[in-house]
Amino acid sequence: MNLEGIVLYSLTEYLKREITGSRIYKIGMPSAHTVYFSLKRERDTIHLIMDVNGAAPAVWLSSKTPDNPPEPPAFCMLLRKHLEEGKITQIRQLELDRVLELEVSLLGKGSQIITKQIIIELTGKNANLIFAEDGKVIDSIRHVSPLMNSVRAIQPGSPYMPPPKQEGCNILKEAPDKIVASIPDEVTKALWKTLVAHTTGIGKATAEQLFSYAKIPPNATYLTPRDRQQLAEAITLLQNPSHQFTALISGRNQCQTIFPFTVSYIPEGCRTESFTSINDALLFAAQLHPAAIPEQESLKRMAASEIRKAEKKISVLEQDLSQANDADMQRVIADSLMAALYQIQKGTVTCSIPNIYDGSNMEISLSPVLTPAENAQKYYKKYNKLKRAQEEVSLQLTEAQDMLTYLESIEESLHLSATRQETEEIREELQKAGLLPVPKKKKTIIGKSAPVQIVFSANTTIYIGKNNRQNDEVTFKIGSGQDLWLHTQKIPGSHVLIKSRLPEPEPEALEAAIQLAAYFSKARGSTQIPVNCVRRHNVKKPSGAKPGFVIFTNQKTYYTTPNEEFIRILLQKNAIK
Repeated sequence: MNLEGIVLYSLTEYLKREITGSRIYKIGMPSAHTVYFSLKRERDTIHLIMDVNGAAPAVWLSSKTPDNPPEPPAFCMLLRKHLEEGKITQIRQLELDRVLELEVSLLGKGSQIITKQIIIELTGKNANLIFAEDGKVIDSIRHVSPLMNSVRAIQPGSPYMPPPKQEGCNILKEAPDKIVASIPDEVTKALWKTLVAHTTGIGKATAEQLFSYAKIPPNATYLTPRDRQQLAEAITLLQNPSHQFTALISGRNQCQTIFPFTVSYIPEGCRTESFTSINDALLFAAQLHPAAIPEQESLKRMAASEIRKAEKKISVLEQDLSQANDADMQRVIADSLMAALYQIQKGTVTCSIPNIYDGSNMEISLSPVLTPAENAQKYYKKYNKLKRAQEEVSLQLTEAQDMLTYLESIEESLHLSATRQETEEIREELQKAGLLPVPKKKKTIIGKSAPVQIVFSANTTIYIGKNNRQNDEVTFKIGSGQDLWLHTQKIPGSHVLIKSRLPEPEPEALEAAIQLAAYFSKARGSTQIPVNCVRRHNVKKPSGAKPGFVIFTNQKTYYTTPNEEFIRILLQKNAIK
């Protein structure tokens, strides 16, 4: 997501109204590129999220406390030491650049007020969060040495230098006629590039919208007097606050940018969402592209690697089993040799004898150094060896297939995991299963995650487990005898439970639960997904079974294609991501 200067202007004005004068009572760092301040306002508390991830840097307010790692990074500890209990006294934007500055005032020695700055540079891949005082950098999330940038170093102790100043007319404050007059009549490059080069605060996305409003073709190379008049009118509309914000969503369901106005041009394959608040638009964009949890990514790679190993092992065992299944033929050969010993001479390398079971003729290879009886014993030994191997390989194959099923359930749980608690529970499960080493130093307990709970109606609630621990909780702690239990047929996925005060849940609730079971599974995105539904008392957990594994009887199978829009609305209604 690329936010332009005019969007940051709207955000700055919003933050001035909402958090100026608020006190910082807690600081956290959920990831290597995200910092949040928990703020006490006169009426309530709010959380300021500052994400300088190069792919989608943004700042927004949230009522939900972000997850924290068990041990805070050094940068987080530094901010806590210097800024907790400080007040946000000023918020400003560097002209119309993509840079925000928060001024934090604290009471220093001798009751002197000292001020420090948090500078948030939302400049795409070079985005950064810098902690400074008196014009000097104390520390930053991303260090830039003189070797990396000879003009603008960002490292502890160096003077803070803002990004190079943009040249051009301020798109929000300069007279529209003056802005248009700065553009030559005839251009040699794309019109949007010319407009961006002669102004500050906008990029390609807004320039294209302005030309669309002015009804100027994007491939035009000459501006007529009429074009200039219409472009000036479009800029006038931009300069008048509309209190309407539009998020542009790509075909991959990611927010490309946000406009502080209603758009007239929607690129092919994209859609838009409208909001009355810049913060609502940013919250929506953040939910479309949630911040990645580093621990989750490493566990995903580990699970994928183990799945590949299990699949390879199963392939080898299936080949071994195919050979072991030839055991009965070895016994037939041995029995037939014993019945025809008198016909075979020692030193013979092959012989043709009848099969004593069906009378067919068999060509048998023999060892010339062995007697006919010893050759028969050789085939008996081979039969016994393959028979033992058949049992052992079958057992190993079953274990390997069970492990693959288990690993696929772990992979799906990681896909559904959205919090550190859920991810940590999966890590602990893998440690207990022997797939990850148990650390010598015990980690701080960060609490247990809760299953998804959807209040469908006054009488019916639907529960969904997002990992194996939650699945067991949903099935065996929350669930009881006559509750309906659902799970995709032979597909890794969540345990879904319907609890209702009614003798039978509403048909709409059952249909919703069927769709949810299909959606929260590895088959998500497919059609006609089979979902089993049984009474909870028919679901059992075998002794010694892995977490999340159950067996059940008397199931009824439904086939469904999840309606993702219906599910999205249902989850949003219950404040679930």
